[in-house]
Amino acid sequence: MSLSLLDDELRSLVNRFTREFEVEEELKDALVALARRIIKASGDAVVAIHRGSEEEASRLIEEASRLVEEALIKAEERPEYLHLGPLPQAFKEYVEAQVLLALWRCTRLPKPEELRVPSKPYVYGLAEVVGEVRRLMMEAIRRDRLEEAEEWFKVLEFLYRALRELEVYRGVLPEIKGRVDQVRRVVEASRGDLALISQRHRLRLELKRLEERLRSLG
Repeated sequence: MSLSLLDDELRSLVNRFTREFEVEEELKDALVALARRIIKASGDAVVAIHRGSEEEASRLIEEASRLVEEALIKAEERPEYLHLGPLPQAFKEYVEAQVLLALWRCTRLPKPEELRVPSKPYVYGLAEVVGEVRRLMMEAIRRDRLEEAEEWFKVLEFLYRALRELEVYRGVLPEIKGRVDQVRRVVEASRGDLALISQRHRLRLELKRLEERLRSLG
């Protein structure tokens, strides 16, 4: 092979790789931007739920859904990006918002295929929603809604039980052990908080009954 031919072939290869890599970089940049927007819309939806603004939460989750759909379309030719890069984190935040809204509305949980997200970020999204459920439980306690707080604690226990069963699949869910440990600590702390407030609630009832009895005797 002549040197001039070698030079031509290398130039041709470089031009080819340049076009390929430019397209890939553009795709990655677009997915990063979409992931950020998904995370923001999902996070804002969670905040809206805690404020009790169902309409705003629904609107934000619909926005996140459109962004997820756009990301899925862009990643069709490179499906590995559904599991690598910025999208898994965005999917996790999206699942957290969707699941929290379903729990808040007392409706069935959306399935991964309905949200069009892979199973792994869905599982991690379930783990993330535990912290938000605890916040709802503590808000119910603050408002002296003991029965509501107890219901949220049951949700925490159900989530922990489900996630604990998946802990054995550490080979495909490398973060699951740490997540389950975090969930367990949240459940234990919540159990203590609920027990304390239940004792205080019973004490207030007993004092109220005693006061009424003394008033009737007086």
